[in-house]
Amino acid sequence: MTAVSTAGIGVHVRAMTPTPAQAQADFRALLNALSRPGVLDAVGRADGPPALTVAAGLADVEVPTAVLTDSGDEHWARALHLATSAPVAPPEAARMVVALRPPTAAEIAAMRRGDALHPEHGTRLIAAVTTLGEEGVGLALRGPGVPGTRRLRVAGLPRAVFAALAEANAGFPAGIDTFLVAGDGTVAGLPRSTRIEIENGDD
Repeated sequence: MTAVSTAGIGVHVRAMTPTPAQAQADFRALLNALSRPGVLDAVGRADGPPALTVAAGLADVEVPTAVLTDSGDEHWARALHLATSAPVAPPEAARMVVALRPPTAAEIAAMRRGDALHPEHGTRLIAAVTTLGEEGVGLALRGPGVPGTRRLRVAGLPRAVFAALAEANAGFPAGIDTFLVAGDGTVAGLPRSTRIEIENGDD
């Protein structure tokens, strides 16, 4: 085993684990973000990736979880599973997917969506992004929790990701609930009930 997977892994576990008080505050922020699609909120800053801190507050032994990482960042996946006891699962079988690198359209298409009788079986996606609100792909959001149309700009994910999410959520109430988490802790929610229209952005 490598140094990261033995002596060093505890450092990464501590870096991404929120305090109980912070976990409660983060949970309230996530509920607000999901109930008001496209409205920005914020979660607490830690020493690890903010998306992982969000996941650490939501995962437990009953939540099969997949972590998508770039090569060399696998230690963050190990740290999350150690910190939360969440079972390791492939993305297509996970109840929660944490994307520290952009997921592909094919990966999103393969994620669990639940069905009309059991929409709660759909995947919860926590996706790391670069920034929210200033640049990147422009989205027009409509649906419950959105008065008319709300616009959101997301940097760090390609258009194909949002096209795949729109397709995955076309069969509401089945679908994928998504949290977008920027590097500064800013967070936005895209629940499965939200209709996503891509207005601009790079492929």
